[in-house]
Amino acid sequence: MALKAVRRVNEWDGPSMLKVYTPYTGTPKAPEKEPPELQDYIQRIDKYTYGLGWLLAEVDCQTVGFCHLMEDRDDPKNLFSVEFQIYVRPDYLRRGVGTALWSLMRDMMEAGSRRRALARVDRDDPGALAFFRSMGFKDYNTEDNIVILKYDLTPAEENPERPTKPYLIDRYGYESSRERAAGLIRPL
Repeated sequence: MALKAVRRVNEWDGPSMLKVYTPYTGTPKAPEKEPPELQDYIQRIDKYTYGLGWLLAEVDCQTVGFCHLMEDRDDPKNLFSVEFQIYVRPDYLRRGVGTALWSLMRDMMEAGSRRRALARVDRDDPGALAFFRSMGFKDYNTEDNIVILKYDLTPAEENPERPTKPYLIDRYGYESSRERAAGLIRPL
């Protein structure tokens, strides 16, 4: 039986995450044309893990995918609206990894009182478009060859001053969501 986990990221995960991310660079699926240097990537993980959130999926202690949040490019000062990015190892596509990562991140965003998640997808990537639509994202806008999809979250608190950072989310709620998410992954 395979050991499966979906969890928060730490800087030690940088090398394995970069291996998953590198094949996406230089394509419309990633915002960068070249893979970042490892040290730069680790600094990025440190910066965003505690502010917005990064999650990792593992099977038998091997990274099979990860996701993270970024500021909303169209409204960067809006703390309640974020962009969701996800990267899955090619051999683990359609094996529940994306669903597991989205499930846990959605739970964390709602517990943290975020209101909206956006995803930017290449119009010529029917697999990614189908994934996001199956997760409940709705077409929102288009830019050049990019389809912007929107997911309206159900925040835990109606009008907080600011969202709760992911690492401050109640550990009991996080643990149960984490276990449920790991159960969604179907190992090879």
